[in-house]
Amino acid sequence: MLGIMFVEKGKAAFVEEPMPVCMPETVLLQTVYSGVTNGTERNVLLGGNYGGSWPSRCGYQCVSRVVEVGAQITRFAPGDLVYTGTFPGHVAYHTACETDLIITLPADVDPLEAALFGVASVPMHDIRRANIGIDDNVLVMGAGLIGQCAAQATRLVGARVTIADLDDARLALAAELGADAAVNPDTDAGMAALQAAKPFSAIIECSGADVLGLLIGKNWGQGLIGYRARVLIIAGRSELSYNFNAGQGAEVALLHAGHFEQIDLEHVLRHLRKDALRLRPLIKDIVPIADAIRIYDTLRDRPNDLLGTVFVWE
Repeated sequence: MLGIMFVEKGKAAFVEEPMPVCMPETVLLQTVYSGVTNGTERNVLLGGNYGGSWPSRCGYQCVSRVVEVGAQITRFAPGDLVYTGTFPGHVAYHTACETDLIITLPADVDPLEAALFGVASVPMHDIRRANIGIDDNVLVMGAGLIGQCAAQATRLVGARVTIADLDDARLALAAELGADAAVNPDTDAGMAALQAAKPFSAIIECSGADVLGLLIGKNWGQGLIGYRARVLIIAGRSELSYNFNAGQGAEVALLHAGHFEQIDLEHVLRHLRKDALRLRPLIKDIVPIADAIRIYDTLRDRPNDLLGTVFVWE
């Protein structure tokens, strides 16, 4: 079967590999769409903190059709369309267990949108991790895929959300999708807007940039955070550094969150079906799988040219 592999640093290639075998406890799935997880896949492609050895692969957004079920399977039948949030990478076929991150897609859900369920579920998990609610004033740093979804998820729980990025087009999209404010911190007006909006009780850091000095401060009483604020670190990196005095003065909580859980997938599906969560505007490129290597070359060299990318396998 066909798959995509990172064969060396910065290089993706097609590979032929054996078909997976359906076992009694698994379902065999044929991929219909797979969504690119931009930040994580670029990190692995370039040997960041999630990678560093080759060959390797990544990807956890697969919309697939069930083609075979094992004897122990009770929830799925051949022909069902499902989303899986496991890590098979981008492959033509894979298997999953009923206890894995898997959810049936109802007929009223656009399977193209479902190819971004992973990047939508990550911030759903994160706002639960940080206990963000209606009384919070939230800053989302970074308006890429995760940041866009984080801003929407924050709005869904009733909090006020400001999103910050250096890309004005991404900021305009975030505002269209419901962010209360969208600011460019590289401008005087943007910095003034952040200063006016602080203190933030929660910050979701999705950019991966060296921004903790801005967020927490470079000494006591500085930064954008409020007293006992939560700073949730999402974007992967090898090391973090921040000023201890500033963090101590505010008694800031630095939080980490891992992969999402089944309940987060269920929340995404529920909000999408009510049109309270919008993923279709985030999809910029819908490309046949044969064009995937061009996408990875772009992800390597010009990542800001991409937003949501969905590979079409059928």
